Amino acid sequence: MHAGWNMSFVAILTEERLRPELEALTRKAGFAVLDAEGDPLEQLEERPEPDLALVVSESWHQDWFPQLDASSIRYWLVEVGSPVGPELRAPVRQPHRHLLGLDSSSAAYLRQLLDDWRDREQVRVDCFNFAFRDGLPPEADWVLDTRFLDSPYWIPGMRERRGDDPDVRRYVMEQVGAEQMVAGFVEALAVLLPLYQGQRRSVVRVAVGCTGGRHRSLAVATEIVDRLSGSGLATSRLLKRPPRHLPQSLD
Repeated sequence: MHAGWNMSFVAILTEERLRPELEALTRKAGFAVLDAEGDPLEQLEERPEPDLALVVSESWHQDWFPQLDASSIRYWLVEVGSPVGPELRAPVRQPHRHLLGLDSSSAAYLRQLLDDWRDREQVRVDCFNFAFRDGLPPEADWVLDTRFLDSPYWIPGMRERRGDDPDVRRYVMEQVGAEQMVAGFVEALAVLLPLYQGQRRSVVRVAVGCTGGRHRSLAVATEIVDRLSGSGLATSRLLKRPPRHLPQSLD
């Protein structure tokens, strides 16, 4: 296990009819699935894998959650469907996410969650651009506003080009305030990323917005990704679209 990061442990509480599908989905996501009939603490101590998962259905009445909650083990909790078994010992705490079922959208969202919660040597920073006119992206951890910059939309020859075009990016980054914002944000992340990792957060999402989401926001998001990728602070990538979000999910 990595120093300061004991494991990534995800518990999924679900209806019995969904259990086989959820176990298969979780294994495909790269997690080792524990035996729901065994002793939870013993299994956690014996398994060397950094990414572990438990799928508990309503038909199980073992004291999994009371034992986990009485220990110092931290775990992510997802509830899928409406498990209501008569002997079910459900956790007292609220789940990190509650998925109403397991259709294609919910399954894709759960795969995203499992990827978010995997153990990583370094935190991964996912940047994406968006349009403020469409509203704030719900899955963003940080939101940067670039609307203080002049938009390339009004520059002849740049309107139809995107923010990752070299000329558009240069025009945006040479404006007053652009360099200060990017440099200051990367400097802040240098302090905060180890703290995120200490809380078992291995993915941090940064949303960069402007009015239309094509020029200023994309130019700045691209700049942040390039700087982080060359800094050694984190791995970083530019997403083509905002992360998945389901309205019924809980924090």
